Amino acid sequence: MKTLSALLFTGLVLGGSDTATAATPADADLIPEARAVLDYLHSIYGKQTLAGANTLKLADAIRDVCGRSPAIVAFDLSGWNSPPWGDNYQSVVKKTLGDVATWWRRGGIVTMQLHAINPLNPEGSAWLAPHGRKAGSPPFPFAAALRPGTPEHAALMRELKGHADWLTQLADARVPVLWRPLHEIDGGWFWWTDKDTPENTAAYWRLMFDYFVKERKLHNLIWVYSAAVSSGVGQEAVTAVERRRRFYPGDAYVDIAGIDIYPSEKLGIGPPQTDTYPTSHTTMQQVAPGKLLALCECEALPDPTAMATRGPRWLYCLPWWGPQKQHPPEWIKQTYPHEFVITLDELPRFAPAN
Repeated sequence: MKTLSALLFTGLVLGGSDTATAATPADADLIPEARAVLDYLHSIYGKQTLAGANTLKLADAIRDVCGRSPAIVAFDLSGWNSPPWGDNYQSVVKKTLGDVATWWRRGGIVTMQLHAINPLNPEGSAWLAPHGRKAGSPPFPFAAALRPGTPEHAALMRELKGHADWLTQLADARVPVLWRPLHEIDGGWFWWTDKDTPENTAAYWRLMFDYFVKERKLHNLIWVYSAAVSSGVGQEAVTAVERRRRFYPGDAYVDIAGIDIYPSEKLGIGPPQTDTYPTSHTTMQQVAPGKLLALCECEALPDPTAMATRGPRWLYCLPWWGPQKQHPPEWIKQTYPHEFVITLDELPRFAPAN
Protein backbone atom coordinates (compact mmCIF):
# COMPACT_ATOMS: atom_id res chain seq x y z
CA MET A 1 0.00 0.00 0.00
CA LYS A 2 1.20 3.50 -0.83
CA THR A 3 1.16 5.59 2.32
CA LEU A 4 4.06 8.03 2.13
CA SER A 5 2.24 10.82 0.30
CA ALA A 6 -0.76 10.57 2.59
CA LEU A 7 1.51 11.49 5.49
CA LEU A 8 2.76 14.54 3.60
CA PHE A 9 -0.54 16.12 2.63
CA THR A 10 -4.17 15.30 3.38
CA GLY A 11 -7.58 16.89 3.14
CA LEU A 12 -8.98 19.84 1.21
CA VAL A 13 -6.21 22.41 1.02
CA LEU A 14 -7.44 25.56 -0.68
CA GLY A 15 -4.92 28.21 0.32
CA GLY A 16 -2.19 25.83 1.51
CA SER A 17 -1.47 24.08 4.79
CA ASP A 18 0.92 24.18 7.72
CA THR A 19 3.17 21.66 5.96
CA ALA A 20 3.40 23.57 2.68
CA THR A 21 6.47 25.65 1.94
CA ALA A 22 5.47 29.22 1.17
CA ALA A 23 5.79 29.96 -2.54
CA THR A 24 6.14 33.40 -4.10
CA PRO A 25 4.28 33.14 -7.41
CA ALA A 26 5.32 34.99 -10.55
CA ASP A 27 1.76 36.34 -10.61
CA ALA A 28 1.13 37.97 -7.25
CA ASP A 29 -2.63 37.86 -7.92
CA LEU A 30 -2.97 34.09 -8.40
CA ILE A 31 -6.47 32.84 -7.62
CA PRO A 32 -6.68 30.77 -4.40
CA GLU A 33 -7.09 27.51 -6.32
CA ALA A 34 -3.89 28.11 -8.27
CA ARG A 35 -2.07 29.23 -5.14
CA ALA A 36 -3.16 26.01 -3.43
CA VAL A 37 -1.71 23.94 -6.27
CA LEU A 38 1.57 25.87 -6.22
CA ASP A 39 1.87 25.59 -2.44
CA TYR A 40 1.25 21.86 -2.68
CA LEU A 41 3.96 21.48 -5.31
CA HIS A 42 6.40 23.24 -2.99
CA SER A 43 5.33 21.00 -0.11
CA ILE A 44 6.18 17.73 -1.90
CA TYR A 45 9.24 18.89 -3.82
CA GLY A 46 12.30 16.81 -2.94
CA LYS A 47 10.14 14.24 -1.15
CA GLN A 48 8.23 12.56 -3.96
CA THR A 49 7.58 12.82 -7.68
CA LEU A 50 4.21 13.42 -9.31
CA ALA A 51 3.33 10.97 -12.10
CA GLY A 52 2.17 12.56 -15.34
CA ALA A 53 0.61 11.69 -18.67
CA ASN A 54 -0.16 13.40 -21.95
CA THR A 55 -3.88 13.84 -22.79
CA LEU A 56 -6.90 12.51 -20.95
CA LYS A 57 -7.10 9.51 -23.30
CA LEU A 58 -3.56 8.35 -22.49
CA ALA A 59 -4.04 9.02 -18.78
CA ASP A 60 -7.00 6.65 -18.82
CA ALA A 61 -4.99 4.09 -20.80
CA ILE A 62 -2.27 4.17 -18.13
CA ARG A 63 -4.89 3.71 -15.41
CA ASP A 64 -6.28 0.70 -17.25
CA VAL A 65 -2.80 -0.87 -17.28
CA CYS A 66 -1.74 -0.31 -13.68
CA GLY A 67 -4.84 0.68 -11.74
CA ARG A 68 -3.44 4.16 -10.98
CA SER A 69 -4.19 7.45 -12.69
CA PRO A 70 -1.44 10.03 -13.08
CA ALA A 71 -1.56 13.09 -10.85
CA ILE A 72 -0.89 15.60 -13.62
CA VAL A 73 -2.04 15.54 -17.24
CA ALA A 74 -0.84 17.67 -20.17
CA PHE A 75 -3.14 19.19 -22.76
CA ASP A 76 -2.37 21.30 -25.84
CA LEU A 77 -4.11 24.62 -26.44
CA SER A 78 -3.34 24.42 -30.14
CA GLY A 79 -6.00 23.34 -32.61
CA TRP A 80 -3.19 21.72 -34.61
CA ASN A 81 -4.62 21.99 -38.14
CA SER A 82 -3.85 25.04 -40.30
CA PRO A 83 -4.91 27.72 -40.62
CA PRO A 84 -5.42 28.74 -37.00
CA TRP A 85 -8.81 30.03 -35.82
CA GLY A 86 -10.79 28.22 -38.52
CA ASP A 87 -13.78 26.02 -37.62
CA ASN A 88 -11.72 22.81 -37.32
CA TYR A 89 -9.05 24.52 -35.23
CA GLN A 90 -11.63 26.01 -32.88
CA SER A 91 -13.42 22.68 -32.57
CA VAL A 92 -10.24 20.90 -31.47
CA VAL A 93 -9.48 23.55 -28.84
CA LYS A 94 -13.06 23.45 -27.56
CA LYS A 95 -12.85 19.68 -27.05
CA THR A 96 -9.51 20.06 -25.31
CA LEU A 97 -10.95 22.57 -22.85
CA GLY A 98 -13.73 20.10 -22.13
CA ASP A 99 -11.14 17.44 -21.32
CA VAL A 100 -9.28 19.92 -19.11
CA ALA A 101 -12.46 20.63 -17.15
CA THR A 102 -13.10 16.90 -16.79
CA TRP A 103 -9.62 16.28 -15.43
CA TRP A 104 -9.85 19.18 -12.97
CA ARG A 105 -13.21 17.94 -11.69
CA ARG A 106 -11.63 14.51 -11.11
CA GLY A 107 -9.17 16.22 -8.80
CA GLY A 108 -6.13 16.20 -11.09
CA ILE A 109 -3.54 18.88 -11.83
CA VAL A 110 -3.60 20.43 -15.31
CA THR A 111 -0.61 21.45 -17.40
CA MET A 112 -0.87 22.89 -20.90
CA GLN A 113 1.61 23.51 -23.68
CA LEU A 114 0.96 25.26 -26.98
CA HIS A 115 2.13 24.14 -30.42
CA ALA A 116 1.24 27.55 -31.84
CA ILE A 117 1.37 27.91 -35.61
CA ASN A 118 3.84 30.49 -36.88
CA PRO A 119 1.84 33.77 -36.96
CA LEU A 120 3.42 34.73 -40.28
CA ASN A 121 2.89 31.32 -41.88
CA PRO A 122 -0.73 30.38 -41.06
CA GLU A 123 -0.69 27.43 -43.44
CA GLY A 124 2.35 25.96 -41.68
CA SER A 125 2.94 24.60 -38.21
CA ALA A 126 4.95 25.22 -35.06
CA TRP A 127 8.05 23.65 -36.64
CA LEU A 128 10.66 25.44 -38.72
CA ALA A 129 11.33 22.35 -40.84
CA PRO A 130 8.62 20.53 -42.81
CA HIS A 131 6.35 18.67 -40.41
CA GLY A 132 3.91 16.07 -41.65
CA ARG A 133 2.25 17.54 -44.73
CA LYS A 134 3.10 21.10 -43.75
CA ALA A 135 5.97 23.03 -45.27
CA GLY A 136 8.56 24.59 -43.03
CA SER A 137 8.73 28.26 -42.13
CA PRO A 138 11.60 30.72 -42.39
CA PRO A 139 13.07 31.99 -39.10
CA PHE A 140 10.65 34.30 -37.31
CA PRO A 141 11.56 38.03 -37.54
CA PHE A 142 11.61 38.77 -33.83
CA ALA A 143 13.43 42.09 -34.17
CA ALA A 144 10.40 43.46 -36.02
CA ALA A 145 7.73 41.46 -34.16
CA LEU A 146 8.80 42.77 -30.76
CA ARG A 147 8.46 46.37 -31.98
CA PRO A 148 4.94 47.81 -31.55
CA GLY A 149 3.50 49.32 -34.70
CA THR A 150 4.91 46.79 -37.13
CA PRO A 151 2.79 44.27 -39.10
CA GLU A 152 4.83 41.47 -37.51
CA HIS A 153 3.98 42.73 -34.03
CA ALA A 154 0.30 42.91 -34.94
CA ALA A 155 0.41 39.29 -36.14
CA LEU A 156 2.11 38.19 -32.92
CA MET A 157 -0.47 39.97 -30.77
CA ARG A 158 -3.39 38.49 -32.76
CA GLU A 159 -1.99 35.07 -31.93
CA LEU A 160 -1.69 35.90 -28.24
CA LYS A 161 -5.19 37.37 -28.14
CA GLY A 162 -6.73 34.25 -29.66
CA HIS A 163 -5.13 31.96 -27.12
CA ALA A 164 -5.89 34.33 -24.24
CA ASP A 165 -9.57 34.26 -25.24
CA TRP A 166 -9.57 30.47 -24.77
CA LEU A 167 -7.60 30.63 -21.51
CA THR A 168 -10.12 33.14 -20.18
CA GLN A 169 -12.71 30.36 -20.17
CA LEU A 170 -10.52 28.35 -17.80
CA ALA A 171 -9.84 31.41 -15.67
CA ASP A 172 -13.56 32.12 -15.40
CA ALA A 173 -14.12 28.48 -14.38
CA ARG A 174 -11.34 28.87 -11.78
CA VAL A 175 -9.23 26.08 -13.22
CA PRO A 176 -5.52 26.43 -12.38
CA VAL A 177 -3.16 25.68 -15.25
CA LEU A 178 0.55 24.93 -15.16
CA TRP A 179 1.11 27.02 -18.28
CA ARG A 180 4.09 25.79 -20.36
CA PRO A 181 4.40 28.07 -23.39
CA LEU A 182 7.35 28.15 -25.80
CA HIS A 183 8.28 24.63 -24.74
CA GLU A 184 11.69 23.26 -25.74
CA ILE A 185 12.49 26.93 -25.88
CA ASP A 186 16.17 26.60 -26.73
CA GLY A 187 16.05 23.55 -28.99
CA GLY A 188 15.92 25.35 -32.31
CA TRP A 189 13.16 23.39 -34.09
CA PHE A 190 10.18 25.65 -33.24
CA TRP A 191 9.61 29.13 -34.67
CA TRP A 192 9.78 30.79 -31.25
CA THR A 193 13.46 29.91 -30.79
CA ASP A 194 15.65 32.78 -31.95
CA LYS A 195 18.88 30.84 -32.40
CA ASP A 196 20.93 33.92 -33.28
CA THR A 197 19.61 36.23 -30.56
CA PRO A 198 18.12 34.14 -27.74
CA GLU A 199 17.31 37.31 -25.81
CA ASN A 200 14.51 37.94 -28.32
CA THR A 201 12.82 34.68 -27.31
CA ALA A 202 13.16 35.65 -23.65
CA ALA A 203 11.61 39.02 -24.47
CA TYR A 204 8.70 37.28 -26.20
CA TRP A 205 8.08 35.25 -23.02
CA ARG A 206 7.94 38.49 -21.00
CA LEU A 207 5.61 40.05 -23.57
CA MET A 208 3.26 37.07 -23.29
CA PHE A 209 3.40 37.16 -19.48
CA ASP A 210 2.60 40.87 -19.31
CA TYR A 211 -0.25 40.56 -21.80
CA PHE A 212 -1.82 37.48 -20.21
CA VAL A 213 -1.37 38.48 -16.57
CA LYS A 214 -1.46 42.27 -16.49
CA GLU A 215 -3.77 43.06 -19.40
CA ARG A 216 -6.01 39.99 -19.68
CA LYS A 217 -6.02 39.23 -15.93
CA LEU A 218 -5.40 35.50 -16.38
CA HIS A 219 -4.59 34.88 -12.73
CA ASN A 220 -5.05 31.10 -12.94
CA LEU A 221 -1.69 30.47 -14.66
CA ILE A 222 1.38 28.96 -12.97
CA TRP A 223 4.25 29.67 -15.36
CA VAL A 224 6.42 26.70 -16.40
CA TYR A 225 9.66 27.26 -18.31
CA SER A 226 10.64 24.23 -20.39
CA ALA A 227 14.06 23.72 -21.99
CA ALA A 228 14.99 21.21 -24.67
CA VAL A 229 17.07 18.07 -24.31
CA SER A 230 19.88 19.95 -26.05
CA SER A 231 20.52 23.59 -26.90
CA GLY A 232 22.47 23.61 -30.12
CA VAL A 233 24.43 20.85 -31.83
CA GLY A 234 26.65 18.15 -30.38
CA GLN A 235 27.35 16.56 -27.02
CA GLU A 236 28.27 19.90 -25.43
CA ALA A 237 24.77 21.22 -26.20
CA VAL A 238 23.27 18.92 -23.53
CA THR A 239 24.56 21.29 -20.86
CA ALA A 240 25.36 24.59 -22.67
CA VAL A 241 24.50 26.51 -19.49
CA GLU A 242 25.51 29.95 -20.70
CA ARG A 243 23.59 29.59 -23.95
CA ARG A 244 20.54 28.25 -22.14
CA ARG A 245 20.60 31.22 -19.75
CA ARG A 246 20.18 33.61 -22.65
CA PHE A 247 16.71 32.15 -23.35
CA TYR A 248 15.60 32.41 -19.72
CA PRO A 249 13.18 35.35 -19.18
CA GLY A 250 14.07 35.89 -15.52
CA ASP A 251 12.96 34.56 -12.16
CA ALA A 252 10.11 37.06 -11.90
CA TYR A 253 8.41 35.44 -14.89
CA VAL A 254 8.79 31.77 -13.95
CA ASP A 255 7.30 29.54 -11.23
CA ILE A 256 8.62 26.13 -12.33
CA ALA A 257 11.52 25.29 -14.63
CA GLY A 258 12.03 22.00 -16.40
CA ILE A 259 13.32 20.17 -19.40
CA ASP A 260 12.07 17.70 -22.02
CA ILE A 261 14.24 14.59 -22.25
CA TYR A 262 14.07 11.63 -24.61
CA PRO A 263 16.77 8.93 -24.85
CA SER A 264 19.55 9.62 -27.33
CA GLU A 265 22.60 7.43 -27.78
CA LYS A 266 24.22 10.24 -29.76
CA LEU A 267 23.81 12.67 -26.88
CA GLY A 268 24.66 10.14 -24.17
CA ILE A 269 21.15 10.17 -22.69
CA GLY A 270 19.99 6.77 -21.55
CA PRO A 271 16.55 5.19 -21.29
CA PRO A 272 14.41 5.97 -18.24
CA GLN A 273 14.95 2.46 -16.90
CA THR A 274 18.64 3.28 -16.29
CA ASP A 275 19.01 7.09 -16.33
CA THR A 276 17.45 9.63 -13.95
CA TYR A 277 19.08 12.52 -15.88
CA PRO A 278 21.21 14.14 -13.16
CA THR A 279 23.28 16.12 -15.68
CA SER A 280 20.20 17.85 -17.05
CA HIS A 281 18.92 18.49 -13.53
CA THR A 282 22.20 20.15 -12.57
CA THR A 283 22.12 22.21 -15.76
CA MET A 284 18.62 23.49 -15.03
CA GLN A 285 19.62 24.31 -11.45
CA GLN A 286 22.22 26.64 -12.95
CA VAL A 287 19.83 28.12 -15.52
CA ALA A 288 16.99 28.72 -13.04
CA PRO A 289 18.45 28.69 -9.51
CA GLY A 290 15.95 28.07 -6.74
CA LYS A 291 13.08 27.03 -9.01
CA LEU A 292 11.14 23.77 -8.74
CA LEU A 293 12.52 21.49 -11.47
CA ALA A 294 10.33 19.14 -13.50
CA LEU A 295 10.81 16.55 -16.21
CA CYS A 296 8.19 18.22 -18.39
CA GLU A 297 8.27 15.55 -21.11
CA CYS A 298 9.92 12.15 -21.14
CA GLU A 299 9.60 8.71 -22.64
CA ALA A 300 8.59 7.02 -19.38
CA LEU A 301 8.97 7.58 -15.65
CA PRO A 302 12.61 7.16 -14.61
CA ASP A 303 13.22 4.40 -12.09
CA PRO A 304 11.47 5.65 -8.90
CA THR A 305 13.80 3.73 -6.60
CA ALA A 306 16.81 5.34 -8.24
CA MET A 307 15.23 8.81 -8.02
CA ALA A 308 14.47 8.27 -4.34
CA THR A 309 17.91 6.95 -3.43
CA ARG A 310 20.38 8.78 -5.65
CA GLY A 311 18.21 11.43 -7.28
CA PRO A 312 17.51 13.75 -8.81
CA ARG A 313 14.04 14.08 -7.37
CA TRP A 314 12.12 15.78 -10.15
CA LEU A 315 8.92 17.64 -9.18
CA TYR A 316 7.00 15.65 -11.76
CA CYS A 317 7.78 13.34 -14.66
CA LEU A 318 5.40 13.43 -17.62
CA PRO A 319 5.66 10.62 -20.19
CA TRP A 320 4.51 11.73 -23.62
CA TRP A 321 3.42 8.26 -24.67
CA GLY A 322 0.64 5.99 -23.49
CA PRO A 323 1.27 2.26 -23.08
CA GLN A 324 3.40 1.26 -26.07
CA LYS A 325 6.95 0.33 -27.07
CA GLN A 326 8.48 3.57 -25.75
CA HIS A 327 6.43 3.33 -22.56
CA PRO A 328 6.07 -0.40 -21.91
CA PRO A 329 3.04 -1.61 -19.93
CA GLU A 330 5.27 -3.68 -17.64
CA TRP A 331 7.28 -0.56 -16.78
CA ILE A 332 4.07 1.37 -16.12
CA LYS A 333 3.04 -1.35 -13.66
CA GLN A 334 6.37 -1.00 -11.84
CA THR A 335 6.52 2.79 -11.68
CA TYR A 336 3.12 4.39 -11.20
CA PRO A 337 2.21 2.34 -8.08
CA HIS A 338 5.66 2.94 -6.50
CA GLU A 339 5.59 4.61 -3.07
CA PHE A 340 7.89 7.41 -4.27
CA VAL A 341 5.40 8.32 -7.02
CA ILE A 342 2.26 10.37 -6.35
CA THR A 343 -0.83 9.44 -8.33
CA LEU A 344 -4.28 11.00 -8.61
CA ASP A 345 -5.75 9.16 -5.64
CA GLU A 346 -3.10 10.67 -3.34
CA LEU A 347 -3.65 14.31 -4.23
CA PRO A 348 -5.48 16.69 -1.91
CA ARG A 349 -8.83 17.81 -3.21
CA PHE A 350 -8.25 21.13 -5.02
CA ALA A 351 -11.63 21.25 -6.80
CA PRO A 352 -15.13 20.63 -5.44
CA ALA A 353 -16.26 17.02 -5.76
CA ASN A 354 -18.52 16.14 -8.70
